[in-house]
Amino acid sequence: MVVLLFALNSCNKNDETTEPILTDISITSSESLIAWADNDDLMQKLDNALYYNYGNALESETEKQQIFNADTTQVIATIDFKIGFQNTYNDLNPNNNLVTIQLIKNVENPSPQGVELKADGPGNTYDLITSILAPGYNPIEVPDCNHPEFGDHIDELFDSELNTNVFRFYIHASPDNDRCINFDRQRNEIKTYDQSPDNLLGVDNEKVVYKWKFKLKSGFQTSPNFTHLHQLKSVGGSLASMPMYTLTARKGNPDKLELRYAETDDQNTLTETDLAPFVDTWLEVTEIIKYGTSGTYEIEIKKVSDNTTLFAYSNFSIINWRAGATFVRPKWGIYRSLLNAQDLRDEEVLFADFSITEIDE
Repeated sequence: MVVLLFALNSCNKNDETTEPILTDISITSSESLIAWADNDDLMQKLDNALYYNYGNALESETEKQQIFNADTTQVIATIDFKIGFQNTYNDLNPNNNLVTIQLIKNVENPSPQGVELKADGPGNTYDLITSILAPGYNPIEVPDCNHPEFGDHIDELFDSELNTNVFRFYIHASPDNDRCINFDRQRNEIKTYDQSPDNLLGVDNEKVVYKWKFKLKSGFQTSPNFTHLHQLKSVGGSLASMPMYTLTARKGNPDKLELRYAETDDQNTLTETDLAPFVDTWLEVTEIIKYGTSGTYEIEIKKVSDNTTLFAYSNFSIINWRAGATFVRPKWGIYRSLLNAQDLRDEEVLFADFSITEIDE
């Protein structure tokens, strides 16, 4: 009997299963868009951009893949455990196991250089913005005229999180308005327009990449009406007053961030998501648009801190040109309705590292 019990106990001990090791493997990319000339150039740039975290695992226990679409305009890079180790580890956050990078092949100019607007420190902020977006003219739409005692509504400061200088856009629930022209809304925006250099204006059958960073401060408030943080607006024709695309914050239950689109004069929401994850953190936006009646549109918003994607949308068959239009211009800042002013507060929205890059296809 004793021998039998010993044998049974031995079997039970050997049958105990080993709990998987909790860890987190991930992949991040320093680039959301790569311009490449040939395969060697592409693979080198991918190698430089991708960073892998193996957590408690060994690199040899993981497998990495790069999946290209048919025309090599996009690559999805992934990391996972090899089949033999998928029971050894339990990945705590599989959502960060892939990244998507847009690709642009440009043999004549493999690294297209965009026009950049970067803060350079306190002082002469309006002059700096003007020197890039419309030298000698006025690409700034601020509420200074109705609130002169406050001073400039855009200034610069050093941001310790980004470790660089950034732009700060102020808007006050009272008395700010829209340039002493409209009094049911408030505007503090920068733009390109008809006095800007041609390479800052989107034209028919042209592809443009817009990039920037922004941060909504903790407690950011919006209303049931519009609070635009970015616009693409056509100029010329009967539909010029209606933005083609907007990034709009809106009060709700919960508050939302909306991507809005108008082919004509009727704007609708293409996609939306909860606003909360976008507050009190630096965000990087990449927006790629091909202008034309057979256009394309892509946008991705990532957290700067960990490169995770919070918002993404793409449409490869969308109308991005209007009858009578001469060009399309971008706008950044804060532009909001006052119809429910009781929902609003004084805000400071931070922006950094604007760029506009035209791509020859």
